[in-house]
Parts: sequence; structure tokens; C-alpha cells
Amino acid sequence: MAHGGITARGEFLAGCRDEAPLLLGVAPFGMIYGIAALAAGVPAWLAQLASAIVFAGAAQLVIVQMLAAGAGFIPIALTSGLLNLRHVLYSASMAEYVRHLPRRWRLLLAYVLTDEAYAVAVLRYQQRHAAAADHAEHTNATADLRHWYFLGAGFTLWAGWQLSTAAGLLFGTTIPPEWELDFAVPLTFIALLTLLLRERAGQAAALVAGLGALAFAALPYKLGLVAAIVLGLAAGAWTVRRLELAR
Repeated sequence: MAHGGITARGEFLAGCRDEAPLLLGVAPFGMIYGIAALAAGVPAWLAQLASAIVFAGAAQLVIVQMLAAGAGFIPIALTSGLLNLRHVLYSASMAEYVRHLPRRWRLLLAYVLTDEAYAVAVLRYQQRHAAAADHAEHTNATADLRHWYFLGAGFTLWAGWQLSTAAGLLFGTTIPPEWELDFAVPLTFIALLTLLLRERAGQAAALVAGLGALAFAALPYKLGLVAAIVLGLAAGAWTVRRLELAR
């Protein structure tokens, strides 16, 4: 299928291409998860299956770390749930771009809606939307294929996560401790933050979450970070809603 020279294959490959640089941070992250899963006593097959089905890096890493610490089911479930609340903001931001798609497409894109895939996909949608604003007759022609770009970005990340998890499970014990792969985790999210701060919802979420983290820093059990996450998500979702109403 092609519209005005734009093809589904071209959009898919463009998504793969733009997502690929982010794998430099994802690969060590996945290896860390694989190593941590084995250290927590999780069977290798189950750890790999979790990467394929759950596909949530930060949540997976926290789960295996809490398992290693002997945490119970309820604390693990609550912590992983709070970590993934940020996807509510992602979903709200992407909804206007994908609501015209069939249900099967929306479910597939929801599955690959991770931090890194969202970061590149939402920028693509926004750039195309802005470019089409001056050419209204071209908008409908290009909008139908943008989900292929989203799928390409998500698939690239999914494949990279599976391979890096497998590498951690297979070769984790041979990696020298002095390599300190943990550095990749904060660097990955810093890189994503610089991308997401380009849009107003991301700016609002980052500002409110930062202020919340400072205001509630004295709370025990790191509950201040939880409160900051919730406040940041609320600010981002509110901003998205206000922008939609203003159109």
C-alpha cells in the first residue's frame, strides 16, 4: 500500500532505523535483567518468557530484584504497577493518532508502547501532523500509514530486548564485574527524557514530578518518589487533555 510515495514498508523500516540507536542503551539493560533474574533464582526459560510477554524492562528488573530480597507478592505487584503507570500518559498522548485504526492494530501497538518506542513514534506523529497542517488535503493520505512506523520502532525494541535478555542469561556469569553494566539504566532514561521534553505534556510531567520528588523527599520507604510519579503523570495527562480541548 502506498500514498503519495509513502509505503507501509518504508514507514516500518524508518521506524526500525530511528529506534536502532536506542538499542545501545537497551542492550546492557536487558543483560542486567537476565543476570539479575538468574541471581534471584528465576529459571532461564521463565526469565526469557517474561521478556517476550511482559516486555517491560524497568518493571522486570525491579520484580527480580524484589524477589531476590524476599519481597511478597503484594509489594511486588504494587511496585511494578506504579512503575508502569507512566504508560497511561503515553496512551493518552498517542490515542488521537491511532483511534482510527482497527482494534487489532490498537492492541498490537499497545503491546509495543514502551518508553523508547513512544519517544520516537510520538515525535514522528507530531512532525507529520505539523507538516500536514499547511496541506490539509495531504493529511488523510499520510495518516493511514504512520502506524507502520510505530510498529517498526516497537518491533526493533522488542527484538533487541529479547536478544539482550538471552545474552544476559547465557553469558552473564562470564561478564567481569568491573564492567558495571548498571550505568546503562539511568543513561537510557536520561536519553529518553531529552526526547520527551520536546513536547508540552512531557515538560509538565517532568516539572511537576521533579518538584514533587523534592517536596516529598523526607517520606519513608521512598514513598516520595511514588508520589512524584503519580503527580507527574497527573500533570502530563491534564496537559494532554487541555491541549486537546484547545484544538
